Amino acid sequence: MKNVTKLSARQKNYLKTKSMVDMILGSVGMVVLSPVFLAIAVAIKLEDGLRAPVFFSQKRVGVHKSYFQLYKFRSMRLDTPHDIPTHLLDNPEQYITKVGRFLRKSSLDELPQLYNIARGDMAVVGPRPALWNQTDLIAERDKYGANDVKPGLTGWAQINGRDELEIDVKAKLDGEYVRKAGLAMDIRCVFGTIFSVLRGSGVVEGGTGTMEREKKNKKVMIITNHSYMLWQFRRELIQMLMEDAEVYISTPFVGHEKDFADMGCHMIETQVDRRGINPMTDLRLYKQYRAMLKKEKPDMVITYSIKPNVYAGYACRRLHIPYCVNVQGLGTAFEKPGLSQVVTMMYRTALKGAKTVFFENERNAALFQEKKITPAKQQTILSGAGITLDFYQYEAYPENEAFHFLYLGRIMKEKGMDELFYAIRKLHKEYGKKVVLDIVGFFEDEYKGEVEKLVEDGIAVFHGFKEDPRPYYKAADCIVLPSYHEGMSNVLLEAASTGRPVVTSKIPGCMESVEDGTTGYLCQVKNAHSLYQKMNEIYHKSRADREEMGKCARDKMAREFAKDEVVKMTVAKVKE
Repeated sequence: MKNVTKLSARQKNYLKTKSMVDMILGSVGMVVLSPVFLAIAVAIKLEDGLRAPVFFSQKRVGVHKSYFQLYKFRSMRLDTPHDIPTHLLDNPEQYITKVGRFLRKSSLDELPQLYNIARGDMAVVGPRPALWNQTDLIAERDKYGANDVKPGLTGWAQINGRDELEIDVKAKLDGEYVRKAGLAMDIRCVFGTIFSVLRGSGVVEGGTGTMEREKKNKKVMIITNHSYMLWQFRRELIQMLMEDAEVYISTPFVGHEKDFADMGCHMIETQVDRRGINPMTDLRLYKQYRAMLKKEKPDMVITYSIKPNVYAGYACRRLHIPYCVNVQGLGTAFEKPGLSQVVTMMYRTALKGAKTVFFENERNAALFQEKKITPAKQQTILSGAGITLDFYQYEAYPENEAFHFLYLGRIMKEKGMDELFYAIRKLHKEYGKKVVLDIVGFFEDEYKGEVEKLVEDGIAVFHGFKEDPRPYYKAADCIVLPSYHEGMSNVLLEAASTGRPVVTSKIPGCMESVEDGTTGYLCQVKNAHSLYQKMNEIYHKSRADREEMGKCARDKMAREFAKDEVVKMTVAKVKE
């Protein structure tokens, strides 16, 4: 139950006046303190060299959850690992410069935020600006209306614990500031800040709740082959794990590694040849995992994707480290003669000591039982990674002149591209420009020419890879995924959560999220004519019928695939 603070008319007027005064104070402060700015800049340059940067910038959350770049004086050496926050470094004191140590203790490193105040990004007093990806703190502040005032250089929470405070406590104090917003409260904060700085109280490297985190002894390591995908689908799980454990992530750095570091995770860059089958390369990966595990000594390891599952899993087994394995899909490895036997043997060996093996659909779990890789008692079946309903919100069904089918994902054979391109060409031949295929993703070279020809013929629109797929779901009439293999398709979950019907293959990992004929249609896998028939069938549905299918799809996601339930189930199993 939210208890959002509503500002009175008097408070609103005060904040408007305060905003203008703050901008003036920020501008005047920069001029008056320009000698101090210059002295600090010179000191930084003298210590680190003429080419050394003076300032450090970071993306932060402003009023009404807008974003801005916050500035500080740089206080750490140039060779500091860029992907690990201060409190997670081994002996962080070694990285703080002599000048930086003084700046931090005196809070002079915050002076460049006068520029943010002069620009109107910040106020002199207000809740301290959260990092843009501190979703837990932002959500807590929403409960108290603390995101609806400008963040400040200092604030009520700052003088009542500063970095020592846990998120819920900090948010409540920020809410108290909003509730009592006025001249008297701001004066208390300003004088309180002066005393806090003089005492150096509450200053702990690393931010929110650092002292509490330092008390934690448990260490959880997550090993995967793709940092971008981990961020997209598992960050909520990692946030929950971090509530009572330090989290280490071993992964190739292919996106969002800095975001994980900003969350407070220890990042370990580990190269993984995802598709290669060179035994010497894989042997080196196993040795690398084993050495890393011996060094870090985690209390629990969680692995994702086949190579981390097999090689890191086996290393954990040999080192007697508790571990959980995630089988997100089987791919083609279990279908190719020879390779299937090898993969089965490797999985059987690696997973024998696993605490639990997570599956995203029942058929994959049953196959592992049939092949005697894992018994039923060792298995846990999840609803995929789950779907964040608040992020993928329901969107009103579009009123397009042409019918827009959307394919979103990698453009590769195993995703059913041959069948999809056949079906859309046949539909285009029958209905012309009334049917369009929107393609969002990146293609493998073998399909480059074919995609370009579809675009040239006016059959498809290629949008390329997009970080945020939501506008494309919103604009689509139907999402199509004729995949050959899936663990649990996130595309189908996202589409359904947005309120769009789907056409997809009748295979494990796709059919669980679809009620055939109610929320979408299932076609026969690797059957181009079956795909065409289902796409043609939904094309001929009335707009009202398709809209109703989308609403049923959204309801199904809320009932069966909510992200928070999947996360809770996963964490509970890990902690058993």
